[in-house]
Amino acid sequence: MPDPLILLIKSKPTFVELLEKAWGVFYFEGSGPDIGIRRENFFRTALEEELGLNVREAPPLERQVDFYVNIGGKWRPYSLKTMEKVGTLKVSWDSYPDVNKLKEAARKFVFKAPIIFICRDGIYVFEVDDIEDVRNKLGFDLFWDIPSQEVNPRGFGISSRAVRELMAIAERKGNFIRLSGTRIEDERARKEYFKRWFKLIKDFVRDLPRILG
Repeated sequence: MPDPLILLIKSKPTFVELLEKAWGVFYFEGSGPDIGIRRENFFRTALEEELGLNVREAPPLERQVDFYVNIGGKWRPYSLKTMEKVGTLKVSWDSYPDVNKLKEAARKFVFKAPIIFICRDGIYVFEVDDIEDVRNKLGFDLFWDIPSQEVNPRGFGISSRAVRELMAIAERKGNFIRLSGTRIEDERARKEYFKRWFKLIKDFVRDLPRILG
C-alpha cells in the first residue's frame, strides 16, 4: 500500500503542477543551502493551502522529524529532504573530533520517520523498513557517506548509491510521483521574481505590527 500522503498528492494534479513550476522558479535563487530551506517551507505550506491538511512542525529538539501531517485522524511524522539531483542525503550534521567518532554515530543511527525526498525527477517516500533493508543489504561502507578526516568531519549521510536503490523501491511500491518541471533561465523573469519578493517582504514588515497585535 502506498504512503497515504503520496496518495493524497496524486489525487490532486494541480498540486503536482504547482510544485513543478515552483521548482523551476526557485532556480532563480541559485543552489546554496538557503534554497533547500525555501523549497521545504514551500512544500509544507502547500500541503496546508492546496491539500487542506493540518501540518504541525516538529519540536526544535526532535531529531529526524521535520513535521507531522494529520491524515485520517492520525498524526504521521515525516522527514523532508530536497535537492536538485541525486547525491548524498545528509541525515546528521553533528560535529565530532575525528572520523571514528562519526562512524560510531552512524552505526548507532536509528531512522524514526519516513523520508520525503524531492528532486527534479519526482517526489519519493522512503519508508523506514525499506531504508533499513537497503542499509542491511549494502552494509556500512556502501550505505553511508562519511567525510574523510582531511575535511571537517561534520555530519554524515545516505550514499547516492543507497538513495538510488531507495528511489527504485519507492517507484515499485507506488511511493513516487514524477515531476517534469524545467529550469527557468530568463533574466526578465528573474528580475521580476526578486522585485516581487522584495515587495512581499516590504509589505509584510509594514503589516507586522497588526499581525503581532
